[in-house]
Amino acid sequence: MHPDALLSNLNSAQHAAVSSFADTLAILAGPGSGKTHTLTSRTAWLLAQGLQPWNIIVATFTVKAAREMKERIGKLLVNGLESKLILGTFHSIARRYLARYGHLIGIKKDFGIADSADSLAIIKRIVKRNNFNIDPKVARGRISARKARGGESAEKVTNKSGAKSVEIQEFEICYQEYEDALKLSNMLDYDDLLLRCVELLRDHPSCVSNVEAVLIDEFQDTNLVQFDLMRLFAAERKRITIVGDPDQSIYGFRAAEIKNYKRMLRQYPETVTIALEENYRSSGAILLAALNVIEQDSDRVAKSLMPTHTVGTRPVLRKLVGAYKEAEWIVMEIQRCVGMTGNMLDLNDFAILLRSAALSRLIETALGKAGIAYRMVVYDSMIESR
Repeated sequence: MHPDALLSNLNSAQHAAVSSFADTLAILAGPGSGKTHTLTSRTAWLLAQGLQPWNIIVATFTVKAAREMKERIGKLLVNGLESKLILGTFHSIARRYLARYGHLIGIKKDFGIADSADSLAIIKRIVKRNNFNIDPKVARGRISARKARGGESAEKVTNKSGAKSVEIQEFEICYQEYEDALKLSNMLDYDDLLLRCVELLRDHPSCVSNVEAVLIDEFQDTNLVQFDLMRLFAAERKRITIVGDPDQSIYGFRAAEIKNYKRMLRQYPETVTIALEENYRSSGAILLAALNVIEQDSDRVAKSLMPTHTVGTRPVLRKLVGAYKEAEWIVMEIQRCVGMTGNMLDLNDFAILLRSAALSRLIETALGKAGIAYRMVVYDSMIESR
């Protein structure tokens, strides 16, 4: 496809982002602003400029997102080049390089991957063998968190005598024995894929010397190790495009580092930043309510969102005295909306979002008593991220 054709259906900010000749480009894309369309168009535009697809890395966080991107790029190009891109999750891309070059740092080509269940089983055996009191699930989480920081320990708690507490001693032993068990079995866990790939590319940068461009989706969700991977992937040409929204960074508990955007600006001072501020998803009332909340963060990157839809119905904040009253009100509100619209709305038009599945019991009970049919939707994003 001709480069001009790729730009024909973009708004002005999207057009500027897709066609930018900046080596390092930060696209700040608020919700509903056409983030995926912009990133896929940017990838197609780079290919149209003569870059080779096998020299372009496109990293995202879920298998689903990677699949969608590949399909969208394919529709833009119509020549099959999308299948030759190095496109996938951080973990799958890292695995690809380790499978090909891992022998340079002592990793055998036939290494296995320890999934979450495998890791937990190994830790349980270690805890049982040593008669430790540490919770295996807690230990697994702390091991993953340490590796997300690059393998550095954050355990600094000591008792009054200056010695490490028993609990921390147990964890350190557990961590070391866990690593020994993986090595003995010729296995890497999910975090090792990223860590060992960083090690590989630091020691052998020639493995990625062919890379002409690196594009990162959902940049606000990257941790320190993924930031290092981005830098190492782009070490030869230093051509990077990141797309993300610091306002949507919610994975700090998984070691996502919101400061990576400012870190990028320090390490690449010539970075051009373009904000996508036209929202194609939500009504004006919803956007205004959201901005009134998020703008209270004085440290946030300044940007706005402009609705392309009408103002619409204002959101309602209902304060209730307890969980039972909340469940009752939800049921009555559903019944009211159905009645007020003369059954133009049916039960498929309603969604109840919960912060945690554990909060659903009272709401389910109230729905059942009212004879309202419902369907529970459970999604494990950790599975999709590999």
